[in-house]
Amino acid sequence: MDELALGFSASALARGLMTTVLMTITASIVAVFLSLIVGLCRVSPRGYLRWTAVIYIEFFRGTSLLVQLYWWFFVLPIFGITLSPWTVAILGIGVCVSSYGAELVRAAIQAVDRGQYEASTALNFSRMTMMRRIVFPQAIRAMLPAWGTLLIELLKGTSLAFFITITELTSASKLAADATGNYLLFFAVALFGYYLIARGLITPFMRWLERRFSRGFVRVAET
Repeated sequence: MDELALGFSASALARGLMTTVLMTITASIVAVFLSLIVGLCRVSPRGYLRWTAVIYIEFFRGTSLLVQLYWWFFVLPIFGITLSPWTVAILGIGVCVSSYGAELVRAAIQAVDRGQYEASTALNFSRMTMMRRIVFPQAIRAMLPAWGTLLIELLKGTSLAFFITITELTSASKLAADATGNYLLFFAVALFGYYLIARGLITPFMRWLERRFSRGFVRVAET
């Protein structure tokens, strides 16, 4: 029985780990996409876009992620909108994290030297061209380190998916510990699993992106 329980627990942990990885990747894509849109609206010259972005950011930053997931999963069906647990987890976590990411985008864009804007105006660039060719490449370099930290926080937030019936790494570890009575082992595995994803996947990927987006600027600085 012990061997059977151990084998079942190991299998459940492997599935939970894969669930956490997939949820992190997909929710990150949603978070980055929405962050760019909301962040650009936040610095838009159009007042209605700015205020819409402010309301979005303040609402999702100022409320609990778990309560937001409950609303997506339990309250929306009251209004005839039923989403699968996976859809709720990906959208719910992605939307919440995007409210923080949008502020990173805003801060990075506003940190670009004003002379860059003035030079773009002197060259008669449209606002779209200025953002695409001058401002945004510099802003990306500034925001990437903070994005690495934010994506690690997103990873940790996936543990709340248990409350909407998804068995991810934390809940799989709890089930395995309950089945075997070995809480030390399986919660140690959970800790190492999150550390492995954060430091073995997210951090190296973000550092690669930093090097990738810094290449052109390094060459310019050397010349």
